[in-house]
Amino acid sequence: MSIESDEYLAFSSKINEFISANMLGMNLNVNSYKYNYIWEEIAKRKVNIRSFPFEKSARRSISGMIVRDSYETTLAYNANMSTKRKNFTISHELIHYLYHLNDENNMFTDTKETLAYSLADLLPEFQANIGASSILLPEPVLINELKKGTSPYFISEKYGISEQAIYMRLLQQMQASFEASYHAASNTASKIMNGNSKRLAIDLGKNLEQKIIYSNPFYEAII
Repeated sequence: MSIESDEYLAFSSKINEFISANMLGMNLNVNSYKYNYIWEEIAKRKVNIRSFPFEKSARRSISGMIVRDSYETTLAYNANMSTKRKNFTISHELIHYLYHLNDENNMFTDTKETLAYSLADLLPEFQANIGASSILLPEPVLINELKKGTSPYFISEKYGISEQAIYMRLLQQMQASFEASYHAASNTASKIMNGNSKRLAIDLGKNLEQKIIYSNPFYEAII
């Protein structure tokens, strides 16, 4: 198993357990989940989420940032982005807040490139992307939709996550959970995303469920 797969499994397990615990505490289940509940729960820790109209070169390059000073922790996202990119950016910055922001690293600035970063050698960005995808579409919720054979387009619209992010999620999940080769995982993910195999989606959902049913202590309580 590669370093990326090991790190994916470790961090995905950590953040999904955190989300599942919060879902249980808010009486949410896989059918009633909305990402903004998790945003609000994290924001209670005195994180101010603000839209900011970046201008000139920053308008094109900066997706979002999170800054902690002696007064507050501010999460600013680019007001010029599409809704789904805003969703991913806010979720990405919230993961930085939970796991990476400290006295030595009191600011993260993210661009389109860092939000697409998928290699573990830039660990904070790799983790923040795993976490952002999980906030928008937690593992138990993803499994529920796959088992129902829900189309990726509908999943994307329902949970405010881009289809590209869903594709990457499926690809990484198969590589990490089943040690699938990139070619095999990419081929399967593409068929599911293209709507060419509802059966593949259902089978993947069932197989993923068997992987996490015992590792996530909150899973059965929220399905």
